Amino acid sequence: MQKIELNSYLENNGITVLNGKIEKHQDSTNIFKQIEDIIFFHNKIGPYKENLFPRIGASIGKEVNSYYSQIILINEYLRKIQEKSSLNSIDFYLINRGEELVNLGQKALNHIYSNNFRSLIERSMKNYEVCLTRVDEENLKVKEDGKIIVSTVKYLTYNLKEHDIYSYIKKIKRRKIDLSIDEIIKYYIKTANLNEDSKEYLRALSSYPNEELKLVERYILGKLKMKEEEVLYALYKAKNIDGKARVIW
Repeated sequence: MQKIELNSYLENNGITVLNGKIEKHQDSTNIFKQIEDIIFFHNKIGPYKENLFPRIGASIGKEVNSYYSQIILINEYLRKIQEKSSLNSIDFYLINRGEELVNLGQKALNHIYSNNFRSLIERSMKNYEVCLTRVDEENLKVKEDGKIIVSTVKYLTYNLKEHDIYSYIKKIKRRKIDLSIDEIIKYYIKTANLNEDSKEYLRALSSYPNEELKLVERYILGKLKMKEEEVLYALYKAKNIDGKARVIW
């Protein structure tokens, strides 16, 4: 019953769920067009005055909290390295890079809380804001007649709407596109008519070195089934990807 209610609500708001692949509809370098499509989706699906979708979860603040846990885990490992009797090449990498990496992450998190993060959460909860989470060109399309096509709503969640833009930024910083992340954020804020708090929140999130820290976390937890040289290559690659989105305050 809940699934039927959800699909009906989406259809009534001009949103069709394919549960299949979307035909590639635009040049993946047309970032601003996809930003406009994300905003259009948000305008169509919300806000809510009651919990219409009881079957979907809430993830407000979860990603930021996971980043705090990540920093704690890596800091603890950096301390343990000092006690190890034998070190491998990844340990040496972390001895040279770890403190700087953690500081970059902590600086981004500090910036989030110094720019009214709680007020953004309150706004999101008040409006029952919903994120699609996967908002790239392969999962979201707005047709010329205004109809919205979505590949899947599997990751639909209650969250700050800014997180859909952050999810997209994490995707596009992996692409070879000569466009600054700051420019993308400014375009989104202006087009969506959001305030300075939203802009600084996105700038801070985008500056968090999630690619590199995610790899380090997986290494510490023993989840990387790779040779040392492969891990090092992946870390250097992740560092370059993260560098594309870094904001200087």
